[in-house]
Amino acid sequence: MRVVYGINPVTEALKSGSPHIEAVLISAGRADKAIEAIIKTATQKSLRISRVDNAELAKIAGTSAHQGVVLIFSGDFSYVDIDDLLQVWKASAESAFFLVLDSVQDPQNLGSLIRAACAAGLHGVIIPKDRACEVTPAVAKASAGATEHVKIARETNITRAIERLKKENIWVAAIEADASGNIFASDLKRDIALVIGGEAKGIRRLVRETCDFALSIPLKGKLNSLNAAQAGAIAMFEVLRQRL
Repeated sequence: MRVVYGINPVTEALKSGSPHIEAVLISAGRADKAIEAIIKTATQKSLRISRVDNAELAKIAGTSAHQGVVLIFSGDFSYVDIDDLLQVWKASAESAFFLVLDSVQDPQNLGSLIRAACAAGLHGVIIPKDRACEVTPAVAKASAGATEHVKIARETNITRAIERLKKENIWVAAIEADASGNIFASDLKRDIALVIGGEAKGIRRLVRETCDFALSIPLKGKLNSLNAAQAGAIAMFEVLRQRL
């Protein structure tokens, strides 16, 4: 069983049309337009709706920040494989656009990156199975529900995943603070995958060596770095800007 909590994540999950939704749990004391809209959608989909007290809802959600609503799914989060991501791209008739995350461990960063990927129109996100955050209820909340719309592959070996993308003639760019290439001066209209490193150590050496090239985001102020979510969002929207 997995859960999604919060107004936006639950709303987006209901929009996704997933056949694995089992029930909608709503705080017994919550009644407003957002909750009414969720109840209306759930009723139209013939889903079970239950009123639950706040303490029980917090226990099910694993947090008190549930905003009065929790969605119950059967089974775990449905990851896809890289071939599925490639099919999404090929069916789009667009230049390839993927995000590869190397050991991102913070749920807020992962959720923010998935949210940005959804907004920028990426064809999919690739994350590692080990030493990295997976898609959890907290990640779904941080993504504002984007986890229900973006295809996510969870791979054992990120280096082999990158090599698989390169076999499809997709260029792979590492986003690193000390790279000599300037992302704003680079042609990103081509088929491309962006690689973002983890919070602690950045992109691992073997992963970096597998990339085709590295790009940096120029900074002007007193701080000399961005966190993973900020760097990833800037990079993704620079690709989108060039393609518009």
